[in-house]
Amino acid sequence: MTNRPATNRTLRTTTRTAVVAPGLLVLLALVIAALVAAPSLPDRMAVHFGADGTADGWSSPWPVFWITLAVAAGAVALAFAALRMPDRRTAATLVLVANLFAGSLGTAWIVLAATNTVGDGTLSGWWTVPFLAVSAVIATVPVVALVRSAAPVPAHDVEPLRVGSDTRVAWRARIGSRWFAALGAVVVGLGIGTGIAMAPAGVGTAVGFGAAMVVAGLAVLVLARVELTVDRRGMRLTSTWTRIPLMRVPLERIESCGWEDVSPGQWGGWGYRFSGRGVAYVVRSGPGLVARLRGGQARMVTVPDAAGGAAALGALLAQRTPA
Repeated sequence: MTNRPATNRTLRTTTRTAVVAPGLLVLLALVIAALVAAPSLPDRMAVHFGADGTADGWSSPWPVFWITLAVAAGAVALAFAALRMPDRRTAATLVLVANLFAGSLGTAWIVLAATNTVGDGTLSGWWTVPFLAVSAVIATVPVVALVRSAAPVPAHDVEPLRVGSDTRVAWRARIGSRWFAALGAVVVGLGIGTGIAMAPAGVGTAVGFGAAMVVAGLAVLVLARVELTVDRRGMRLTSTWTRIPLMRVPLERIESCGWEDVSPGQWGGWGYRFSGRGVAYVVRSGPGLVARLRGGQARMVTVPDAAGGAAALGALLAQRTPA
């Protein structure tokens, strides 16, 4: 087996600043806006506006402010924690989500506070452009800094199983996530509850919202338990609960194989992922079986015995008749 170990680069001061500063700026701007606006904010401020910019929904400003402040503070705490995480790609994914929430909620509260104090009480739809731009910058800057300082993905080549040319080779493993199962069940339950709760407002609306959530929950449940098979047909990933095929890679499309020390951040998170590298099923950090395809793409599945799967797949590739 050939290993190509790699270590993270030491974080420079500029990198640390890029990771932490965006969240701190949101937190500071939110506190300053609240202090400046507090004397003149009404008990109920306009929080929703129609297409013509006229307010049509009102609420107390402070419950939303405290929730937003807590989210912003949590994003800052996560940014500081990310500086110490060895897996910087996964840290970047977590900071991305946290800063998107903090940036969007913080910007929205500041804009609404300004509209209700120094503005004329109307809000044009064009305000969403700077709102989205600010949120994107706040979320993107730390991600770029963390990913650029991360070590290359550790890759491992495995010696194929030693078998005869006419020996039938097959390998199988079952993997899954209890978190996926729990999340899917919760979303299905919320979908049913949402449909029932919204029924008085209209059957069509209730069915639409409820069905969308139920379908989303069922999609997560499909990914909760899967079976990975390697044999003469190639590599296949199938849902064990529904037998729905999730990934099929014919043997003739595979150029080489191996395994990697996978982190969810390498593929953009958990679940069934699409990226520039290819397609992956990610449920945890750790070893993942990688099939490298002709043309440069890859297919990857996180599985404890990734080395065993790679050895079996390597044997099948060795048996393949050269084109």
